[in-house]
Amino acid sequence: MTRGVGMTSVEKINILLVDDRPENLLALEAIIEKDNYNLIKAYSGEEALKYLLKYEFAVILLDVQMPGIDGIETAKIIKAREKTKNIPLLFITANNMDSDHIFKGYSVGAIDYILKPVDPIILKAKVDGFVEIYEIKKQLIKQTELLSKKNSEIEYVALHDYLTGLPNRRMLQDELATLVAEAKKMNQDLGVIVLDIDYFKYVNDSLDFNTGDRVLQELAKRLTRTVRDCDFIARFGGDEFSIILPNTDREETLELAINIHHAFNEPLYIDHYELFFTASIGLSIFPYDGEDPATLIKNAGTAMFRAKEQGKNNYKLYHSGMNLQSYRTFIMQNDLRKAIERNELSLVYQPRMELETGNIKSAEALLRWDHPRWGKILPGEFISLAEESGQIIELGEWVLLTVCKQIRTWIDMGLTPKRIAINFSAQHFLQKDLVEKMNRILIEYDVKPDLIEIEITESVILGNETVVSKTLHQLNDTGVKVSIDDFGTGYSSLSYLRRFPIHALKIDKTFIDEITGESPEETILTEAIITLAHNLNMTVIAEGVESEQQMAALRKFKCEEIQGYFISPPLVTDKFQEFLSGNNEAACKIEGNNSIQKDVPTFDDLGELAAIQNPKIFDGAINMTKETFSITAREMDVFELLLSGLTNKEISEKLFISEHTVKNHITRIFQKLNVTDRVQAIALVYKTCFEIGEPQFRK
Repeated sequence: MTRGVGMTSVEKINILLVDDRPENLLALEAIIEKDNYNLIKAYSGEEALKYLLKYEFAVILLDVQMPGIDGIETAKIIKAREKTKNIPLLFITANNMDSDHIFKGYSVGAIDYILKPVDPIILKAKVDGFVEIYEIKKQLIKQTELLSKKNSEIEYVALHDYLTGLPNRRMLQDELATLVAEAKKMNQDLGVIVLDIDYFKYVNDSLDFNTGDRVLQELAKRLTRTVRDCDFIARFGGDEFSIILPNTDREETLELAINIHHAFNEPLYIDHYELFFTASIGLSIFPYDGEDPATLIKNAGTAMFRAKEQGKNNYKLYHSGMNLQSYRTFIMQNDLRKAIERNELSLVYQPRMELETGNIKSAEALLRWDHPRWGKILPGEFISLAEESGQIIELGEWVLLTVCKQIRTWIDMGLTPKRIAINFSAQHFLQKDLVEKMNRILIEYDVKPDLIEIEITESVILGNETVVSKTLHQLNDTGVKVSIDDFGTGYSSLSYLRRFPIHALKIDKTFIDEITGESPEETILTEAIITLAHNLNMTVIAEGVESEQQMAALRKFKCEEIQGYFISPPLVTDKFQEFLSGNNEAACKIEGNNSIQKDVPTFDDLGELAAIQNPKIFDGAINMTKETFSITAREMDVFELLLSGLTNKEISEKLFISEHTVKNHITRIFQKLNVTDRVQAIALVYKTCFEIGEPQFRK
């Protein structure tokens, strides 16, 4: 027989029998044999030790008196090995063994003695007992392993996001605490990024939650591919993600934010949808923007909300002034709820001129908020707050009602009414009764639908095609006009231009700004948009026109209407009526020299007037702007030269700094003033001139 080695299986329990006499081994085997036992026989201590290297045993039956290595020595070696030291040993010995010898056996690790001749009942009971203990021990080990695995799974679930598999908020906080402590110890910088997906909720609202979940999963993968291996990325909650950048300074953090910004511009393909998303990104840097995890996350979040306030699809680096802005935002959001009942809202109208005739055929209604504490507030600062709080619906109804009421007033006065454009957000189009509400107001004030134009951006269409399409067709059936605002800056598929009843495209100001006359390439995109619109039987409105050069180029490309400060700034109702009566027939006619004769002064005219009549007013306005918006001395040097009309290059030469540095200063100034271009910045200063000016200047 081959000592039973071949019988080994995973189900059977190994028991080692050691004796130099074969007849003794056969006798032991006959007594304890069971179906679930695998009895392995060794004829010497040396052979037993070899088997112990190969198999795991529940119990060992060991003869004490053997040639070579006897049972006592074998037991010593077994107990000395880490793998075998806990195996129970049963010594098989003769009846005449003295007590010293027995004591010696116990001292080397014997559990018990079985005296020869062996009592079968006692031997079987003891072996079965040790086997039962072995099985219980194995079961406990298995349960411990399962429990450990379960604990690991529970811990993983507790620290990871179930949808994306990324670490969650809790794990992010723990990891950030560890990394901040290491950064302090190593005297290193550390970057924190918080980002939020713009307009993500419209996916769930207009498609379904399953699609929204898949979008989050794909964007999580995209973020993971964009960051470095050493960076820690987590889903902070909802559509918000956070990233920790160990040993990363301000410039490197900005570089990664730019990479993320670019990565989000690529489309996502989910089923038959082509979806586009942008992200608002906020950054904070340890130790400059906070020395503990909570402050770093809070300040990065503040910067992210600032990016949202300034139009989304942007990234902002935290600075201390943002805390003041956050407080201002908090107060503003509360005050906005009462703005309508307090009569703090008003409309201004910016005329649009028809290029072929020079007549004013339409205007855009722009909302203004006269805040009791902060004065006039532009929509760019409070519209996003209204969208987040849901107040945008109420504001939209108020604007529509006010416009219709004003048109009725002009008609009753005997004036020829102009088509008025109103801006609507995505939330307006998600209302099931939008068209019904509009019809009710139009009927109430007896206003023809073709006197109302609804302006929407491409982001309204994004992810809401079904709902928007239905509403647009209903509006078209009533006679209300629809135009796409800021065309060319979104990421929607252009196929919607064919599918939806859109009457006009408004070319975004950024394209118009490129028209300087220095290169023919600067008009390529503008010309392409106009050609595209005309091929689709749409008219074109160019916004942000500020120079005769821009107007001439747009006329050359057959653009129908223009809007901008070259024609007129936004005007309050009375001034708009004066503008129409004084300019529509004379001042706004296009003369033979292709220029426009305007009675309305430009900002340069106003600045010159302020400086001539009372230079102190102009200086006072500059100082007030500096104090109000916390503009630094160096930024003020740049700002004053910018107000005087110098280009970036001229400012660079004047102050002996690079054009890149000039651009950075201007960007920071615009952020502080909450404006997007020079004209708005100049307008803000000259508005202050009028507010603090003397009576003769106000006339």
